[in-house]
Amino acid sequence: MVIGGLFLLYGVILIVAGVLGEAVNLWTGLAMAVFGGAFVIWARVKRI
Repeated sequence: MVIGGLFLLYGVILIVAGVLGEAVNLWTGLAMAVFGGAFVIWARVKRI
């Protein structure tokens, strides 16, 4: 849960940086946000 949350947080930060600056940050941020979101969802589903 913690690792997924960190990936999600850093992904959102990179998405914002990508919108304001370089496109590489945008794509990297999107990938990290999807990966982190998948981790968080997986952790929640596994608990149930």
